[in-house]
Amino acid sequence: MRFYIIALLLSVFVLSGCSEDEDIYAPDPLLDVENQFEVETLWSANVGEGIGERSAKISPVYAYKKIYVADGEGKVVAVNPENGKIIWEVDSELPIAGGPAVASRIVALGTSQGELLVLDAETGEEKWRAQVSSEIISSPAIGEGHVVARTVDGKIFAFDAKTGEQKWFYDESIPSLTLRGNSAPVIANGGVISGFANGKLAVFIINNGQPAWEKKIATPIGSSEIQRLVDVDLQPLVVGPAIYIGSFNGNLASLDFRNGEFNWQRELSMFQDMAIGELLLFATHENSYLSAVNRSNGVIIWTQKELNRRQLTAPGVIGKHIVVADFEGYVHWLSTKTGKVESRSHIDSSGIAANPLVIDDKIVFYTRDGSLVAIAKK
Repeated sequence: MRFYIIALLLSVFVLSGCSEDEDIYAPDPLLDVENQFEVETLWSANVGEGIGERSAKISPVYAYKKIYVADGEGKVVAVNPENGKIIWEVDSELPIAGGPAVASRIVALGTSQGELLVLDAETGEEKWRAQVSSEIISSPAIGEGHVVARTVDGKIFAFDAKTGEQKWFYDESIPSLTLRGNSAPVIANGGVISGFANGKLAVFIINNGQPAWEKKIATPIGSSEIQRLVDVDLQPLVVGPAIYIGSFNGNLASLDFRNGEFNWQRELSMFQDMAIGELLLFATHENSYLSAVNRSNGVIIWTQKELNRRQLTAPGVIGKHIVVADFEGYVHWLSTKTGKVESRSHIDSSGIAANPLVIDDKIVFYTRDGSLVAIAKK
């Protein structure tokens, strides 16, 4: 039997009971910010039931002049990014838990019942669906004629994008205790890249599933199973010949795509996706610190600590700012140069867990109660 820990609550479980008078792992209260600019809401749309308190990785995606998003009850929606009007919607009646991914004119989503659902990107019509071995709680990948899904039991499944025929699968042995999350696979340069709960990153040849190479990003250390968690839960980020990846209780690293050799690595615990801005890499720590890292050598330029334990989303980069949201629905705009919080606004009290979506000069957030909200600097 396998056991999961929701990463959002892990630090509380690990060190609960350390103090009867004070919970030192409670989120820090927000410090006052004198906004250097104001933010306006461009539009807001209700697109379903959201994800509630689930730990599902469902985030909006932009493609083909549409925003695609789903909820945990099975609704999949395409939205006009200019005004928030719904272009099409379908109700799959499936417990969606990962995605959507959009490319090659199709939309792919995973479910907590182990189904991979593929729809037409223009109409929402179902193209095909396939059953896999267990839950799909991260976004599938689409590319080079394939749809690839990663399951919570350590397997990767590859299907023909047009027909849904299974082409290959790979099975990786994983620990009995893991975080409640999965690394979303990436298709690039003829390969499938994915992280695993045992601290490994691997690249597979997309045509046949043969491993090209694998690398240990983190090594379990400690006496308890919880201390030995080293999940690679974030999506690999491919920029040119480099793959950027991080792990829980492990390292942030840059590797050479061709052979898996390290360009650099540094100690940093994380499970949220990263963002790229010019020469920098932006990473949300496990404890909701936020750092800017030099992409060429891994040197940390700055670290923002004022949002400690506020369950930050992955960062989004828009102009000269990094934007993150928190569990109370606050959106924080930080300077890419200094990390200083330069503006803050409140979107929705249900909170935000999905990755922010940047489209030109606006940024779109998906709230836990199912609201899709577009904002921009005034």
